[in-house]
Parts: sequence; structure tokens; C-alpha cells
Amino acid sequence: MNRVSSETSMPIKAEPSIKEIPYDYVATFKLLGKPGNRVQDVLNISVEGAFVAVAIGYSFIPAPLNLSALPPIPTPTPTPTPIPIVSALSDSAFDWVLKHIIEPIIDPRVLMRCWALRMCGIDFKYSIVDSGSGRELQNQPIHNLAGLGEASGDRPFRPLAKPMMFTPRSTIRIEIEEISTGSLYEGAQLYFVLHGYKLLGYGTGLP
Repeated sequence: MNRVSSETSMPIKAEPSIKEIPYDYVATFKLLGKPGNRVQDVLNISVEGAFVAVAIGYSFIPAPLNLSALPPIPTPTPTPTPIPIVSALSDSAFDWVLKHIIEPIIDPRVLMRCWALRMCGIDFKYSIVDSGSGRELQNQPIHNLAGLGEASGDRPFRPLAKPMMFTPRSTIRIEIEEISTGSLYEGAQLYFVLHGYKLLGYGTGLP
């Protein structure tokens, strides 16, 4: 039996340790509330290591509400109103709470805005391009509800079919095409998030 000596055996090379840390890349867009308007943002992958994206999410902050530009709410002469007896057959108790407790604290115009935002949400199309390799991650722009879900989080945000790695110093270009129109979206902020983790030291060429 031939015995391979330790002197002639191949040396074992120690692999450099790679540390994984959770990390998110965030792109922000300021909207105009004009259908067809396109805005872009570019994410620059850090030189510390590669980034692996595992999911995509987004959120929406409506434009600030300028109450001074809106017509004032008429204030009728207050009249004493007794607290109604709560009854399963009457909504008078709820009406009393709405008129005497909620309305003095929250402007009804703000409530209407919140209701409109909840009912209408936001519609847009998006596309993602790995600028480093020139690869597009879709064949055409995707509607946000089809690809991501609702900004309220009622539908889970999209996990990628396969985690995607972006090398250090590469760039990710995200383009948004507006669909929703109106004052609710003029000056609104849209946040687009790539959830994932960093591989510190991976692909940097450092020992």
C-alpha cells in the first residue's frame, strides 16, 4: 500500500472568514402627482462587501396637508348636548363621541384625507436595473400591486424568487412611473427598500 507522506500532500488553504450582517438599501422618490412622470434613484453598493437582496418593500408618505390653504370649517353655535344612553339599537352614542370628543382633537379635513389615502392608496409602476452588469430584473415595468402589494402592508411584500447578489461598488437603478394623480400625491414621498444582508469582505479582493 502506497502511503502519501505529509510532505507531498497538498497544503490546505484557510478560507477567509466572511461576516454576514442584516442590511437594507433605501431609495427615495419625490412624486409630482402627474401620471406618466418618471423619477429615478440609484443605490451604490458599499465597498465593504457584496449585498444580497432577499425581498422588496415600499411605503408611501402623502404630501403635507396645508390647512391654511383650505376653506375654514363652519363652527355652529354650541348647544348643550346630553350624553346619550348607549343602546344596541341606536348610533347616537357614537355620533356624540365623534362630535364632542374626536372632532375637537382631530381636524375633520385630516380625517377625510386619511380616509381617502386608505381607500385610494397609491398606484405606480417600477423597474429595477443592475447598472453594474446591465441586467434588468423584469421585461417591462411592474405595477406595484402586482409585484409588491399595498403600502399599508395588508399584503406581504415580495420576497425575491431567488436571492440576488450585488458586488461591491456596483449600482442599482430604480425607476418609478407615476399613475396616481391629485393633490394627495403632489410632493409625496415614496420609499423603496431592498431588504437583505451584507457579506463583509466578499468580493473586495482583501485577504
